[in-house]
Amino acid sequence: MSQYKYSATVNEHRARAVGLLLPISAKQGIEICNFIRGKDIQKARDTLNEVIDMKKPIPFTRFTEGAGHKHGIGPGKYPVKACREILKLVNLVEANAQHNGLDTSSLVIIHACAKKGPKSWHYGRQSRIAMKRTHIEIVVEEKEIKKKEVKKETKKVETKKELVKEEESKPIKKQEEKKEEKPKEIKEIEKTESKKEQPKDTKKPVEEKKEALKKETKTENIPTAAELAEKAKSKQEPKKIPTINELTKKKENKKTKEKKTDKK
Repeated sequence: MSQYKYSATVNEHRARAVGLLLPISAKQGIEICNFIRGKDIQKARDTLNEVIDMKKPIPFTRFTEGAGHKHGIGPGKYPVKACREILKLVNLVEANAQHNGLDTSSLVIIHACAKKGPKSWHYGRQSRIAMKRTHIEIVVEEKEIKKKEVKKETKKVETKKELVKEEESKPIKKQEEKKEEKPKEIKEIEKTESKKEQPKDTKKPVEEKKEALKKETKTENIPTAAELAEKAKSKQEPKKIPTINELTKKKENKKTKEKKTDKK
């Protein structure tokens, strides 16, 4: 027997289950796979259970030989044994998806395929009668994955535009922040100064009035215009340096005065 090849690719958002050499009819497997393909995994499980309980038939569209007419469906059958085997695969693929970390509440059957298996003969008195062997493959995928990918792409485009806008608005923002920082600092300084300058008033209002009157009565000695002019001249006029002749004359005058005092 040749090796079975998968017909559906599996990625991180998908899960797969394969049943090889199942003892069911290939025709029934094809009709059941066509019926559950594209449905939610919970809905597919419910329909298969209803078929097993003989409450709901499977519509047969291709292999209609021997299929009676069912109300609202047309030709249909109740393939109980085939539905039991396929239900096991549905439960298995759900377990595989849960093991891979997928959201089991949003799984959809995107691929369901039935293929005829190899021919093998019955043993004993049933020799020369071929056994029924079928390969069935089921692949599920998260339902909301496409929406997530579209949202991610739109977010990436929006982020690029936002980056360009932010780079353009950076110098403007810096200027605005500088303008806003100055008044904030001034306000904080004024608050601290006002706290320091406003001590608790323990004096009575009468005493405050007396002190104010005393300050008003006190008069400071205000210099006149003439005094101010003399001070300015004294500051402007440089000190005269005495010459050598003047110094010698002063010494001679001192000596003469001393001689006079001695004579007396």
